[in-house]
Amino acid sequence: MIFHLSLILFLAQSAILPASGSSPSITDGSSHQSGHKHHHAAPTPALSPHVRITIINATSVPSISLSTAGTNLPPAYPDFRQGEWTANEALPTPEIHYLVRKTNGSVVASQTLRFKPISSQFLLLTGDLSKGGPSDRLPQIGYCPETGLTNQSPNFQFHVIPYTLVCGDPCHYRIINAMPGKTLVIKSTDQDGKSNRELALLAPGNSILLTGQPASVDYDAVIDGECYRLSIRQEGAEGNCLIPFFLREGKPDFVRIFEDP
Repeated sequence: MIFHLSLILFLAQSAILPASGSSPSITDGSSHQSGHKHHHAAPTPALSPHVRITIINATSVPSISLSTAGTNLPPAYPDFRQGEWTANEALPTPEIHYLVRKTNGSVVASQTLRFKPISSQFLLLTGDLSKGGPSDRLPQIGYCPETGLTNQSPNFQFHVIPYTLVCGDPCHYRIINAMPGKTLVIKSTDQDGKSNRELALLAPGNSILLTGQPASVDYDAVIDGECYRLSIRQEGAEGNCLIPFFLREGKPDFVRIFEDP
C-alpha cells in the first residue's frame, strides 16, 4: 500500500500547555429609559468546563503515586504503574493541581495545570527520577551529571498534548521518545516492493506526528541497534493514537493509547 506521510516534528521536553481559556461571563441585559421600568434579561449560565484528561505514566520507573486534588487528601492513584493510563472522565474544573510522589512517600514533583475548557487531552508523565541534571528535560545521549548537582530535583516532566479528534486525514499517530539517554529511530517497513526508509530520528523528549496513516500499519523502531516492531491494528471506528516509548527494567517498551471521545 502506498500512502502519503506528512511529518511534523516538535520538541516535548517540558509541559506543553494549551492557551488558558475562560468560561463565558454572565451577561446582564439591564437597561433604563425615561418612562420605562428596569428590564433584566435572564442571565446566560456559564458553560461547564467538561475537561477530559487521559493521564499516561510513561516514566522509566516501576510505579509512582499521583494526587490530583490537594496534598492532604489520599492520592487518586497510589500505585500508578508505568505503561498504564487513566480513563478520560469529564472533570468540572479546568485547573488541576498534580502532586507526584515515589512509592516511599517522598515528593517528586508538584505542578498546577490549567486546561482549555471543554477540551480533551493527554497528560503524559515522563522521567526517570534521577538527580544530578536538569529536572525539566530527559537525560540526553551521553549525558554526564556535573559534580555538585546531586541536590537537584528528581527528573520528571508533565506534557499536555491536545487530542486531534476529528481530522480531515485520519489517522494521526504521535510517537514520543520518553527513554532517558537513548535515541529512537522510526522506519517504515518493507511493502509493495519498496525497502524501508527512515521516518524520524528522535532524541530523548522528542516526537513525530505521522498524519494520514492507514488504520492498520507497521513501523520499525530501532533502539541501540536492535529493531522492535510497532504494529497498529484498528477495527471499526478509526482513531488517532499516542505511542510513548519508555524503559521498563532498563529495556525499551511502548504502549498505544487511542483518543477516546
